[in-house]
Amino acid sequence: MPTTVCNSVVKGAIPKLPGAGLANFFALRGRQIIEACGALWYSIPPRFLMGLPYHQPLEPTPEGIRALLRSNGAFGVRFQSQQWSGIPGGVYVYRGRDYDLKSVHIKHRPRVRKGLQTFEIRPVEEDDLLNQGLQLNRETMKRQGHYDPEFGEASHWVRFLRAMRDCPEIGAIGAFDGKRLCAFMITCREDRWLNILHQMSRQDDLKSFPNHVLTYCVTKAASEDPSLDGISYGLVPLKSIEGLHEYKLRFGYQLIPCTCVVVLRSQVDLLLNNRLVRGGVQLLRHLRPDDQRLEMVETILRGAALSSSGGLKENS
Repeated sequence: MPTTVCNSVVKGAIPKLPGAGLANFFALRGRQIIEACGALWYSIPPRFLMGLPYHQPLEPTPEGIRALLRSNGAFGVRFQSQQWSGIPGGVYVYRGRDYDLKSVHIKHRPRVRKGLQTFEIRPVEEDDLLNQGLQLNRETMKRQGHYDPEFGEASHWVRFLRAMRDCPEIGAIGAFDGKRLCAFMITCREDRWLNILHQMSRQDDLKSFPNHVLTYCVTKAASEDPSLDGISYGLVPLKSIEGLHEYKLRFGYQLIPCTCVVVLRSQVDLLLNNRLVRGGVQLLRHLRPDDQRLEMVETILRGAALSSSGGLKENS
């Protein structure tokens, strides 16, 4: 539906819009927060804006998005929509109430049982994340083939934990073997939804399936909470992570289809959104198929081509 063209950099208190708690968490981590097109947006490197909340499609007007890009100097924006053209994507969601082992794929049930026998699931204290979390972050990123300084550098991780402390919506729950933290989730609880934001685990403990039991226990507890309407397990990523899609579906989550819209600022679009550049990136991807940065660039350019050529779908 049409939205008001109104862009403002948020300073101080975050406006009471959907996703305000998560926006405040990003703000405390040094991200810029912008109110525009009836929604909140946060900055992501390199100079992109992402719409909030994740589980709710946004339907800004093309005029509103152009005004947003002009006024804030961002290279581009990314958001989920049901009305725009773009890359097929979606959000992983669970909305049921009767969640138990029968809700889990038969191949995962023995892994959950082993995890239940091995680990204690409980809230994670800040000291545990400070002393052990960085190691789990680094090992997880190494397995997934990417690196984010916010989760890999000690000073950035300390700022992340301070932001958690100051945001009542943000919490952490972990799988422990005694005092040893083996896996943890960072979650955001607001607007009657539980958003699973991050999940990290220790390499040496994977054989006992701490991720499986953590996903199961968090999903089960949230499904039994009458104050929650659903659980969001994140968006379809712009880069491939082996087994992630199947993993989430096997825990009973549904992929709710949405279009992933990528709109580039006019100058950036003119420079990059053309056949020559896209062809060059495709060639580099062929030469370096495991480079996730190239994969993400290729996906962004493909999304920008689809969104700019189609804009709003004809039946919207």
